[in-house]
This record gives sequence, C-alpha cells and structure tokens, in this order.
Amino acid sequence: MLQLLLVDDERSVVEALAETIPWDKCGIGTVHEALSGAMALDILENHPIDIVITDIRMPGMSGMELISAIRSRWPLVNTILLSGHADFEYAQQALVQGSFDYLLKPVSDEDLIHSVTRLVERIKTKWEQAASYQKALYTFRENKPLLRSTMLNELLTGRTYSEEALADKLKLLELPFTAGDELGMLVIRMEEHLSEMAQRELALMEYAICNIVNEVMQKQFHIWHTRDAHDYIVILAVSRQSPLSSGRGDQNKTLLEQYAAQIQSNVQLYLKGAISILVGNRGLFPYQVREIYEHSVMSMRKRMGQGQGLFASASDEPDTKPIHSIRSLYEPPTLLSLLEAGRFEDVERKIRQIFEELLESAGEQAVAEHLIEAYHVLAGAFAYIIHKNGKQLSAVLPEDSYRYFESPGFSTVQQLLDWSIRVLHCIREDSEQDLKDNHSTIVRSVKSFIDRNLAGDVSLPAIADEVHLHPVYLSKVYKAETGEALTAYAYRIRMEKAAFYLRTSTAKVFEIAELVGYNNTAYFIRVFKKYYDVTPQEYRDRLPV
Repeated sequence: MLQLLLVDDERSVVEALAETIPWDKCGIGTVHEALSGAMALDILENHPIDIVITDIRMPGMSGMELISAIRSRWPLVNTILLSGHADFEYAQQALVQGSFDYLLKPVSDEDLIHSVTRLVERIKTKWEQAASYQKALYTFRENKPLLRSTMLNELLTGRTYSEEALADKLKLLELPFTAGDELGMLVIRMEEHLSEMAQRELALMEYAICNIVNEVMQKQFHIWHTRDAHDYIVILAVSRQSPLSSGRGDQNKTLLEQYAAQIQSNVQLYLKGAISILVGNRGLFPYQVREIYEHSVMSMRKRMGQGQGLFASASDEPDTKPIHSIRSLYEPPTLLSLLEAGRFEDVERKIRQIFEELLESAGEQAVAEHLIEAYHVLAGAFAYIIHKNGKQLSAVLPEDSYRYFESPGFSTVQQLLDWSIRVLHCIREDSEQDLKDNHSTIVRSVKSFIDRNLAGDVSLPAIADEVHLHPVYLSKVYKAETGEALTAYAYRIRMEKAAFYLRTSTAKVFEIAELVGYNNTAYFIRVFKKYYDVTPQEYRDRLPV
C-alpha cells in the first residue's frame, strides 16, 4: 500500500484528517504528518512517500514552494493542494506545475477520499504500465546470462522439471539443448593466483576463461556454463551434430579431451594462470546432469587433490559401487536454511523426504550407516537453530526428546523419524510463542505511549519512532494482534477520554479538546460528532442529572 504525507501548519487540521479518513480503504497504508514545509522535506528524505497533500498558505515555506521542491527532487511524488477561495489562481498555477488536484478548504471527507482514490488508481495504473511486457523483456535480456547460470546450478544440485516446463525454459533462455541429448561435461578449477582474486576479479576471470572455452569448442559443441558452490567452472557440452550417428559418442569424448588440453594451454598462455580440468563421464541431458557432476567433483577431490594445473578424465576410474550419502539431506534448500527462514511446514516435508530416501537404501548395513548420518545432520540442525534463538535445548524440548541429544536411543528408521518430527514441533511452538510474546510487548508499548501522550503527537510515525519499528510493519503487527487499525485505536481513545472528561468534569469544551490533543476546538467538535453522532455539548446535556 502507498504512503501519504499531510502538510499543514495547524496541527488540529493534520490530526483530524489523519484520524477521521479511512485511509486504508483509499489504498493508503501509512500516513505521515508535517507541520511545515521544512518538516515535510525531512520526511520525504527518509520515507518513500507517494502522495503529498499540502495547504498553500503556511509560514516559512509555502505550499507552492514545497510543490516546486518536490517536483525538482522527487518527480515521482504526486501532490494534492488544499486552498482557500482566495487562493484559486495559485491553485491553477499549481495544477500547471503538475499537482494532481486542488480542494477548497474546509474540505469534506467525501471530496478528499474521492480525490485520493482517483490518484491511487492513477499511480497503480502507471506502475502497471512500467512493468509492461517490453520493459520486462528488456530486463530479462539484460539478466539472461545470470538466469542461464542459475538454471544450470539448479540442474547440478538435482532440480527437476517436467519435459514441457524444461522445453519452455530452454526456449525462453535460448539454449539449444533438448531432453535426451548426449552431453559431456568439463569441470575447471582455477589455480595459483587466479583462485585468490577478489570476487569481482574472479568473475572477470571466469568470463575470460569461458570466452576461451567458447572460442575453442563452439564449432563442434553447444556450450552452457556456470560457476558452482566450490568456485569450479562447470561446462555442459552437447554436439552440434544431431542426431548422433553410431560411434559418435566416443568421438565426442576424444574431442572433449583434446579441447580440454587446448583450453588449459590457452589459459596459461593468455591469462598467465593455471587451471585444472576434469573431463566428466558422458550421459543424457538433463537426466544424468547431477550424477555426472557429483561424480566429477568427487573425482576432482580424490584424483587431483591440491595438485596444480592437472588434467584428468573421470571415465578412466575403475567402476566401483560405494555406499552413497542421502542426497536429500544436503540438497537445497537445506534443513538449516529452512529452519532459519521459519518455514516449518517445508522442514517437515523435507524430513519425511529424507526418511523416504533412507528407507529405499539397499541392505541392512547401508540403512544403519545412513541412520547415523541422518541423526547427526538432524541433531546438528536442531541444536543450531535452538542455540541461535538464544536458548538451551533443555529449555525448549521435553525430557524424552532432549535425552536423544545426550544418548541417541533409536534403533529403527521410524523411531528416528518420530523423534525428528517431535523436536521440530517443539521448535515451532517455541518460535510461535516468542513471536506472540514479541507482538504483545509491541502492543503494550504502543498503548502505553498513546496513554502518556494523548495531549501531544500520537500519529503513526511518532509511535513508530518510539518503539523503533517501521510504520508499515508496526501498523500490520498491531492490526494482526488486536484486529483494530492503530490510527483507529488512537482516535477511539481520544474520543473515549473526551467523553470521560465531559461526564466527570466541569471543564469547558475547548479545555477538553486540548487535553486530548486538539488545539482547534472546531475540529475537535467535528471529529467528536462524527464518532458519537452528537456534539460535545449535546453529549454533556444528555447526561442524567
């Protein structure tokens, strides 16, 4: 929702408008108040204001001068002018300068609501047009290399697409790859001074290396590259000759190895740096991308270690069948990232996915090994998030669940799954209680501030400054916790306090107006009548003797 700024040198005018207009129904989320042009400029400096409603005649900086300053410094901010009958010519001048509307004072609620609503609709239409297809297409083209890199990283870490979705995305990104293509992979590790560069220089070096790759391989292969989480450059290569003829796969493998050696030599010659290259196994796109990648990274670690400027082919390794880790334990989004984001339903789904994969493990020995692996990952993630929330495990978990951290007592997959879900539910309940307590504290602070400052400034920005929260966030928290808008609460308390003074004291109406924060008695009478449907004097006259 939009943010609006009311500007008038009469506090009562500003506060009456802020409190009595149903701004949320007009599309306004936050209302700021300023008693001078200088104060208005200060608010504009610190808040993303969309609409300014200002009086023309103000001491110091006039409304006309304020509009001129706004147009010069914040051309996207829209203005509405409030003027007396004698200011009509000035109002016309303001319209020429770009103000959306002018309204004659005293302005009626209906006229103001109508004007603001029309302006809000115009702003929305303008931004919708700004997000038009042409501008979106331009932005897409500017970011296409990043989008390509992101998609390849997703495939490397196990992201899957339906055939239709994959084809659509490949077409959108203008990638000449098709499901079922035979692919090759190169994994490049930068060595020596290349790997020690700052991130910006590292990105430039990646760009330069990929240019060399393209120059060497583009006649024979379609190329798709990214930089992975290990800072390796991963290259997917699909032959331009399609469909593949008999024996073509072996030729492509040999060609890739020759090209890899040439790339390594060119980087050394032209970029004055060493790289290690591993030629991965062949496979089908996209079904075996992740498998080939993981095998290549493992080969890089096992066969190259910390060696500098090496060259190897993953297909030269002996065919072994080791016990594999549980993929879903580590693939993004990880348990830690989901817990930190408070996405508890997604955490539970991921835990169940982990145990489904665990149950598919072949052999009793594999299941036992995987149970140990899963327990330590889960226990570590749970302990991390509880400690990060500033609490001890024993303060969040019941004794039977806490015991598992001291002495794991599971013997079956189901027992570990049940324990994991119980612990997750305890963490979620504790987090939700913390949030509820925090919101309750905010509400108490707000009500206390309003009660102490009823005769002064109890606008939303003033309250937000007191509790050190953004006005929009504060407004949403208060509404969610109490079911009542914060500005409506302040207005209601002022009216109820005024009625209390009318019932229990002999103070005059203008004195009561000042006690509840209205310096202009006429405006106080107006807002009181709007709330109680009678004037303050009528309210007092109707009291039983």
